[in-house]
Amino acid sequence: MKINGNVKLLKRNTITDEVEIKTLHNVSCTAGAESLAARMIGAERGQVTYFALGTGANTGGDAPSEDDTELVDELTRKQISVRTVTDDTAEFRIFFNTSEGNDTLTEIGLFGDDATVTADTGVLFARAAIDVEKTDSETLTIDWSLTVDATT
Repeated sequence: MKINGNVKLLKRNTITDEVEIKTLHNVSCTAGAESLAARMIGAERGQVTYFALGTGANTGGDAPSEDDTELVDELTRKQISVRTVTDDTAEFRIFFNTSEGNDTLTEIGLFGDDATVTADTGVLFARAAIDVEKTDSETLTIDWSLTVDATT
């Protein structure tokens, strides 16, 4: 089985109501796959609970890799507000208001297990490179889906 991830970023300017939408794919991380395997045998692991934004370089050795265990330079993290499952797809939604995550954002990650609001805690399930400039006049909604592909 393989886990495929898709990410939709929706940035809305609260002054002009202008909307920018970007879609991209993620890298599934080995540590997250190991956590999901442990869940299959009854371990209390394998649950995604936090979302992180980062400002790491994402070039050369910093580009997302299945071996990643944290973001290069985590800026902020927030507990995921909506988690659902439809058939073979887990879906996560997070909303950052105008006062959260303002910077040049270059990386995002899904964390779980023993993750907390503290940077670099927990297991990294997936990571993606992004290119988003977020200001204090903008909100950011992120929809991230992870599909378990049984045909691989």
